[in-house]
Amino acid sequence: MNIFNEETCQRCGTCLEQCSFLRLPIESAKEEISKMIETRDSRKIIKNCAGCSYCNIVCPTGSSPYELIREIRLRTYREKGVRSLSLITEEMPYNLMSIGLEIDTEEKKRDLIQYENPPKSDKMFYIGCGIPYCFPELTKTKLLEELPILGGMKYCCGGYVHSSFGENEAMIKGLELYEKFKSLKVEKLITFCPGCDIMIKGVYPSIIEGFNIEGQTIIEYLIEKYHKGALHIKNKITQRITFQDPCPWRKLDKKIYEGPREFLEIIGAEVVEMKHNKETSLCCGAPLSISNRSLATKIAKERISEAESINTDIIAHICTGCLAVLSKHATERNIKSYYITELAQMATGEKPSLKILENAEKLQKHVIKTISKNPNIILGQYIIKDGKICRL
Repeated sequence: MNIFNEETCQRCGTCLEQCSFLRLPIESAKEEISKMIETRDSRKIIKNCAGCSYCNIVCPTGSSPYELIREIRLRTYREKGVRSLSLITEEMPYNLMSIGLEIDTEEKKRDLIQYENPPKSDKMFYIGCGIPYCFPELTKTKLLEELPILGGMKYCCGGYVHSSFGENEAMIKGLELYEKFKSLKVEKLITFCPGCDIMIKGVYPSIIEGFNIEGQTIIEYLIEKYHKGALHIKNKITQRITFQDPCPWRKLDKKIYEGPREFLEIIGAEVVEMKHNKETSLCCGAPLSISNRSLATKIAKERISEAESINTDIIAHICTGCLAVLSKHATERNIKSYYITELAQMATGEKPSLKILENAEKLQKHVIKTISKNPNIILGQYIIKDGKICRL
């Protein structure tokens, strides 16, 4: 587990000056980081931090300032709680996934019965919670016919627990999840979400003794199939494509960045890089899309401007949050946005549904409508203690 190194930190303020969300003037940044170290508090951080950990990348002394920020956030959330929207569990009647289920309900419920009750297998496609509730069309492909699909709130990776309430609560969640995986005889999960990647590949192996579930991204899986001669490219996609590297990958081995580039080359693309790429990639703004919409929109537009500056035709994604937030602004600049498996479908001769933008807009409108009808959704605050959800 990383910790903030107070001894090596020079209080230079670079972390807060270069933060996409804060961008404090350098003198203000110096004052703020010094205050954060002294008081372990910061209203600016609680309001504006998206948790992207870009500050760790730009820190000139490698002092891991995000760990200080995370300490501040954890203490605040433990004391003041979080909104129900953030708690991805069936115990909460109103969270982003349960609200998403209210759109095209019957079809999603039919799919969820399968995803939550798959046949036992040593390998499974692990779609997490976002895809089945918000973007179910991504599972409707021949690419996923080889293995059972596992997903739904019942099998949420627990990233929200780790980010809001820390290692101890994450361990409780992880042990419960590990027992479920073992009961299904799972040894390897093919993941579709960078949040799941960090939990399966990074967090749980470091805090749960004996956690031995292997994680493989869907990109790595497709590359492996291609090299085995089991994935046939029928239609080369000979366009300029850039990849939106997701924030959670910063915490994993840098080799993970090679996969998307290799796969895009396999399908015939000319891979082009935005100024900020791989571990220096900029956040899309999605984590603040409800709590600070104006700032999230500003960040998203800036990211698309960076893509536009390299004359890319397409932005490829592995994170549905990035795709949902950036696709609208990309379309306005005549840039197409696709989830990586949608590109794989096109290349292998299959027609994807291409409903991500439509569904993202539906979901956003429905969330706003639901909150306006039930304002208590954003007024109630909750904590997780000893694995149990408690209302403050």
